[in-house]
Amino acid sequence: MRGLFVLNRLRWPLRLPVKWAIFGLTFLIVCFPHPRLLLDHVRHWRDPNALIEPNAPALQGLAEELRMTVEGAATPRETLKAVERFVIQKIPYDWDWNTWGTADYMPSVTEAIEMGREDCDGRAVIAASLLANLGFEAFIVTDFAHVWVKTEEGEIMGPGKKKAVVATERGLKLQRGALAQLPRAFAYGIGPFPLARELILVAVAWLLMLRSGTGASRSIVALIFLVAGLLILKAGARDYHAPVVWQQFLGAANIAFGAAIMLFGRHRLSPAPTRAPSPDPAGRDRVETGL
Repeated sequence: MRGLFVLNRLRWPLRLPVKWAIFGLTFLIVCFPHPRLLLDHVRHWRDPNALIEPNAPALQGLAEELRMTVEGAATPRETLKAVERFVIQKIPYDWDWNTWGTADYMPSVTEAIEMGREDCDGRAVIAASLLANLGFEAFIVTDFAHVWVKTEEGEIMGPGKKKAVVATERGLKLQRGALAQLPRAFAYGIGPFPLARELILVAVAWLLMLRSGTGASRSIVALIFLVAGLLILKAGARDYHAPVVWQQFLGAANIAFGAAIMLFGRHRLSPAPTRAPSPDPAGRDRVETGL
């Protein structure tokens, strides 16, 4: 604890970057404990369409089985729906933390098939690869919280209401109003993530906001608001298709209030040091005279 208070003695141009660096490192360790997967995840998202591999050896067994399923499809849209049903049936849904031990990971088609279960991004990669195997031109689409597949004939894999990023042949294309979807995506990411790891982040943030003059009662009240806000936010963000918006706002408000108590509350100031009286410049005492 004393080490944190030493940080507070630094001037703010140095103090703030150091504290943010500590929290950022904690975030990476807690949410992305496998550096190799994190690097692969970033590389995959630089060009998601490169993950669409219609001729991948691991895909061929599924592709042959799928062809027998879609033989009777009369229209392209029926084929799309058949592919969607097929992927949902063959690849059970599971969160990335359970599958890969990381907050988020977009796998290659081979990795997704070998793992045997995936969340929306892995399912989208498999579905797009199967569609490409059938002759469709498919693209990866996301709204930052969910990933699905876009074709000229329609969209599958649970398309969201608003696209944020579309992976085109020329690279990633940011859609208008995409950044406005980040709060909802962030809230949804909090929903399914392990609570114990989120509490670690809350505890570290709380400790970094502590100052030597902060009262114990004020600090405890702030921590209660931070934890309560997290729990309320999680409860309102668990369902992607039907989020409880008022709970998300209430949770965010509690977190903001807890942080405000820590950052802007009153802090006890140490008394200013008293200066010793300076000696008489003439080296003798002054004599008061009354006139």
